[in-house]
Amino acid sequence: MERALIAFDLGTTHLKWVVTDLSGQIILAQNQMPSGVRTDGCHSEQNPLWVYDRIVEVLKDARVQWNIQRLSFSCAMHTLLAVDSEGNPVTQSLTWMDSCAFSAAEHLRKQDVAGDLKRQTGVPLHAMSPLVKWIHLRSTLPKSARPVSLKDYLVFRLTNQWQTDYSTAAASGFLGLNGDWCPLALHYADVSARDLPELHPVTFAIPDTTGQFEVVLGGNDAATAHIHLGIAPDGGVGVLAMGTSGALRTTSAHTVDSPELFCYTMGPTRGYLVGSAFSNIGNYLSWVANLFALSVDEVLHRGIDTVRRGEPLPVAIPYLYGERSPWWREDLHAEWRGLTSLHGRDHLLGSALLSIAAMYLRGLQTLEHQGVPLEDLRIGSGLLDRPFLAQFLSDSLSRPLSLVDAQDASLMGAIDLARSEKGPTTPLIQRYYHPSHSSLYERTLERVSILAAYQKS
Repeated sequence: MERALIAFDLGTTHLKWVVTDLSGQIILAQNQMPSGVRTDGCHSEQNPLWVYDRIVEVLKDARVQWNIQRLSFSCAMHTLLAVDSEGNPVTQSLTWMDSCAFSAAEHLRKQDVAGDLKRQTGVPLHAMSPLVKWIHLRSTLPKSARPVSLKDYLVFRLTNQWQTDYSTAAASGFLGLNGDWCPLALHYADVSARDLPELHPVTFAIPDTTGQFEVVLGGNDAATAHIHLGIAPDGGVGVLAMGTSGALRTTSAHTVDSPELFCYTMGPTRGYLVGSAFSNIGNYLSWVANLFALSVDEVLHRGIDTVRRGEPLPVAIPYLYGERSPWWREDLHAEWRGLTSLHGRDHLLGSALLSIAAMYLRGLQTLEHQGVPLEDLRIGSGLLDRPFLAQFLSDSLSRPLSLVDAQDASLMGAIDLARSEKGPTTPLIQRYYHPSHSSLYERTLERVSILAAYQKS
């Protein structure tokens, strides 16, 4: 049988996988299934046993056709589950969207230690943070319980070893920016470094329990996307991500200390992920689409056309799921403001798109204000592989955008890591988008100010 590689992307909305040959060429088109996340009130959870069973099923089917040499992972940031001393889950896997630790986050933010925790770990004190979730849950768990990520648990099930990579650990809030477990975070979490997985680079490989293939740790979805998109750790190239949530980030050679930005180490020599994370992007658009019985593409087309016509719009406050950057507030809510009888459905759609563009513009402004000038902005697949949406965002930011690769950047980055001895593939720019609608930038800039005023009200 042909030798092959397989990678899984553990996303919030979907579990994705792809099979390639040893050179990274796809031999099985990307597949996906719903991730099994259940959302109810403040809860957003996955069953880790269900995720493991799905991965085993996919792997078993793949091995019928190919001699799988290596398996690698990309994973959504900020997952947390507690396991007992035998490695059995004692909680569900909590996603970044789980906001039940709001009270713990609010309590920590009011403590004198809040600034030190953010500076030492780079992770804002917000309910998304696994550290905050753990502090919230700790008193309800067995004394032997230990905190791990969903990816850590899957690696353990496949290899019988507790190992994690720097990028996944960095987004947990337990790891210091210096690459060691943070003593201050461990103190507040009431755990020791011995309770946590061993730290390794994203390329670290472990034999599976059968000895038939290797498991490559991989990394968080931002890290694997940056690796596939060829983002060097010099802060000159930014990445716009637009999926269930969104982000505007870069890889910097140095830490960046800003209350608006996250800063996560990618491990020795790989630099730091720095940027803004937005909680209301694809999930918000899906809600709007359901509200008006439209598809997401119809929302995008109708909304963008309305904005481009320059018609007066109400103000969409998009914080349906609270918000991370730049406010880091779980208690923000969504609404439309300034509605009049002259506004119809398409005006509401346009206002939603304009507010989303404003979030990205605020993120870009913040990075550059912190001395991280982005000379190039790149996009991978996801919502932004739609040309009309990419052009809209280029106009809104008044910046050129380059589309790199039609495949999922995070997933293909995991494949790059599985073939690490050969190095990652060289990203090819598939399309450039240049700003061509200057008035759209002015409207987006105005919306940035309106959203900033809202969160202070």
